[in-house]
Amino acid sequence: MIKPLNFSILIFSIWLLTMTTATAQTGDSLQRVLLLLDPASASQASLSQLRADLTAVGGRAIHIYPPSGLIAKLPSQALAPLAGRPDLVAVLTDPVPAEQFSRYPTAAQPLIHAWNNLLNPVEPEQGTPSSQAAQGYGRAFWPPDLPPDGDPSGGSSLTPGYYQTSEFMAGSVAVGLILLESNGTGDPSTEDWTGPEKQQVFSEVASALNWWAELNPAAGLSFVYDDHFTTPLPTSVEPINRPYYDQSFWISDAMSSLGYANTSYFTSVRDYINDLRHQYQTDWSFAIFVVDSSNDSDNYFTNGYFAYAYLGGPFLVMTSGNNGYGLANMDAVAAHEVGHIFYALDQYYSARQSCTYSSGYLNVTNQNSQFGNCASNVASIMRGQISPYTAKAIDPYAAGQIGWRDSDGDGIIDPLDTSLTVLPEPLTVNGNRVTGRGTVAISPFPSPTHASVTINRLVSIQVRVDGGVWQAASPLDGAIDSMLEDYAFTLDLSPGRHTLDVTALDNVGNSPAAPHREEVAILDPIDGGLNTELYPLTSDQLQQSSAPHGVAYDLSGRKITRVEFRINNSSWQAANPFDGAFDSADESFVLNWTLPYSGAYRIEARATNDQGNVERNPAVQQVNIGSSTSVRVYLPILIK
Repeated sequence: MIKPLNFSILIFSIWLLTMTTATAQTGDSLQRVLLLLDPASASQASLSQLRADLTAVGGRAIHIYPPSGLIAKLPSQALAPLAGRPDLVAVLTDPVPAEQFSRYPTAAQPLIHAWNNLLNPVEPEQGTPSSQAAQGYGRAFWPPDLPPDGDPSGGSSLTPGYYQTSEFMAGSVAVGLILLESNGTGDPSTEDWTGPEKQQVFSEVASALNWWAELNPAAGLSFVYDDHFTTPLPTSVEPINRPYYDQSFWISDAMSSLGYANTSYFTSVRDYINDLRHQYQTDWSFAIFVVDSSNDSDNYFTNGYFAYAYLGGPFLVMTSGNNGYGLANMDAVAAHEVGHIFYALDQYYSARQSCTYSSGYLNVTNQNSQFGNCASNVASIMRGQISPYTAKAIDPYAAGQIGWRDSDGDGIIDPLDTSLTVLPEPLTVNGNRVTGRGTVAISPFPSPTHASVTINRLVSIQVRVDGGVWQAASPLDGAIDSMLEDYAFTLDLSPGRHTLDVTALDNVGNSPAAPHREEVAILDPIDGGLNTELYPLTSDQLQQSSAPHGVAYDLSGRKITRVEFRINNSSWQAANPFDGAFDSADESFVLNWTLPYSGAYRIEARATNDQGNVERNPAVQQVNIGSSTSVRVYLPILIK
């Protein structure tokens, strides 16, 4: 049973007002496509490269079936280039007729069946669930093996650890899909999986996970399947003929067959799913155990359970018949149970989950529960039944429990709405060469009750000079792909004062609230700190025939006593100080010259300080005035 959590009522912000209760986001404008790899080149590495290539063109892989292929959503214009890839044997947008299956690799057949089912779902079986099933599904439990004080995994406190395998529903997820097959060495074997049954389980599970992926594209969900349904794992017991808590026997058998033999079967499952997370480089992972109940009269365990999950993982369990729901409705049952894996609470009455119970990374209350006088009473997947699944219905409270809340309305759900910080080291200046180093760090969105973690990754670190074009800084480890990155850049700057801005971007679009800015001064090799700058002329200034203007300064602190200019190598003439007098180390000025209507002009300006030093390396600006006016300012900047 689910124990009470936090009894405080969450005050919802903008997301509660804007999210519809009947339907959340149900899709996007991308084209769904099935991509099958050539068996000669199919590997985990090639599949990872394909996923990266899809991301680069604005697509996303949703269902990955290693190493054979994947189902993705792509911009329509990205489809044609894929057809020419030598590593692909198929790029499909339509269902595959049964008579054409033999054209494609045998190893990819399960994915093709699942693809067909996504495009043309199997019609649900007729029949009515028993009264118990009609009130919901099974139960959600707290995992019994959680440590009392935090996560002892030894990993970073900012990235998910050993026990943090499904903190919020976003990003990539490894799914171990495990079917059990009794071998008769303990209990008599009364159930045997058939080929069509095994395939349908996979297709139904893929449909359930696809339901979540399409419900909220902003979560960026993708699922990688570890196939233990094609060849079910052996057990000495017949699971359906035992109470659910005898799972310790058949889960231990299954895990041992995979090489995970521990005193605690929970530890074995956690070791397995953490290995999946590492193997497939996903953010999260969990296991699905499906028990064959084809020959069982009621399709549930002997103590009345037929589907249940552990809040926050590591696994969920279903029978193939799911009481009266039937195998063709497994997608609806699985979708509900996956909600539990990411901390959503039950909302149907018999689960007895109070409105004030709270759950999830964001610690959201259960105010759509049917048990009690709650604030909300709308259809939702966490109330069970088939209709919320068909209607793609989720209420804001269940959505908040799995992390789908956008408090500031910026289109990024809260757990992904992280902050980025630039931590620079002091700049090194050698002549006109400036070298910068530093670190950029992602800080997780804070959880009120869980350890705060992030799955976000930096994707770029950039630098710009004087508000110009952003240019890439270099990662010291060779790639920008983690939540903490050291960077470096080298710039060759012109003499004078410059502002350097450093910013960064993560994989969901977060950047620092403002770029980190530093000032740097470059001495002129000829004039030292004495320098003049002419400001670039805007198109409005050109149209209004405005006079050019600029600034003169002496970095040594000497007063500027005079600024002069000349046009096209004519005689030098005096510029006018903005404040009425040249009497400080930093002086703005305007040229006593009105822009003409047309022609090409070279403008030079120079300053003199109170020691009589006249600038020998003047500022230069080229102005071309004509049918297409342009201005060029010679300020050489080079980044290395």
